[in-house]
Amino acid sequence: MVLKGDGMSPFMPQDFRVGLDIGIHGRAIRITDCDEYTRQFFVNLGQPQPEAQDQPTDAFRQTLVKVARPYDGELREYKEKTLGGGKVPSQKQFLDHDRKVLRFFAECDDLPYIIHYFLADDSVEIREVHHPNDGRDAFPKLLQRSKLPFTSKINQPGLQFIGDNYLTCDEIFPDRPLNAHGRDYTIHGVDEYTQDYFKAKYNRHFELGRITSPAAPEPTERQVPPYNGFGNEIDTLGYIYDLVPKKPKGDFFKSVDNDKKILRYNARFNTKVPEDIDRRFIISFYLADDSISIYEPAVKNSGIIEGPFLRRNKYKNVDKFGDWILPTDMGIGRDIKINGYSYHILSADDYTVKYLQTHMD
Repeated sequence: MVLKGDGMSPFMPQDFRVGLDIGIHGRAIRITDCDEYTRQFFVNLGQPQPEAQDQPTDAFRQTLVKVARPYDGELREYKEKTLGGGKVPSQKQFLDHDRKVLRFFAECDDLPYIIHYFLADDSVEIREVHHPNDGRDAFPKLLQRSKLPFTSKINQPGLQFIGDNYLTCDEIFPDRPLNAHGRDYTIHGVDEYTQDYFKAKYNRHFELGRITSPAAPEPTERQVPPYNGFGNEIDTLGYIYDLVPKKPKGDFFKSVDNDKKILRYNARFNTKVPEDIDRRFIISFYLADDSISIYEPAVKNSGIIEGPFLRRNKYKNVDKFGDWILPTDMGIGRDIKINGYSYHILSADDYTVKYLQTHMD
């Protein structure tokens, strides 16, 4: 219970009126308004409350209210640029132009390049064009994807440019070279999407282009040098066709079917030299690989040591356009040239005679 100023009677509901000052414990309090229930209560009593009054503002409380600073977009962009940051003008640029790339075919120092311009973030990429045997290292990119500045000069402190100093697609023209870090790239063509993009947005016409591969050189005829006599001729050809020669592959089935089958002939030199007239030779023809070996037996009082006269190898018949010597070329009574020597075949063993009778017909 709160007593009035006389200290005797308490406050009653009728003592509270909007717009009146009441004293409570020595302090004057002005009533400026009441809620809806209180107004309805006094209406039922037949004493409606007056209209609400404006409350006076407290200067101290007004100073505690935080006031939002006005947004200054230019000042904020200036601060971001000075710190090396910043963002694209449009927040929708990435979403609208993601995966959209402009493709230019250009040349620099007579070398072909492909320039990619990414519309999502205005970055540029320069790729090298390589062809087989072009004599250059196969580096895929000449310039990594990044924003392309107008100039690469480094100014003195305080003279640096503040703001967007990068290439944009509206600054690319068909009749002007594109400068990238001091190198001029002449644009000679674009792809179909790039042509339609510049025609619709900037009304600029770019010629269509593509990657042109150089004409293939005429194949040169491989010249095989003559056989020098060292080793097998097939082994020598291996060094011509391969840097690391491979072991020559023979006829497997022929070697299996004719294994240890040898034709033996008795022959002499076709010569008039007295010392060589009486010399005799045993010519062995190996059917497994068509190789030939010659052995000279001992002749009494000849003065010539017996032993191998020609090692086993394949030899060509110079009288048949350089074809390999075959058993059909070595008939009894015939002459055959082997490794520069002319032999006259005198006779053969029984197996050889039967073989020749079977295969010479």
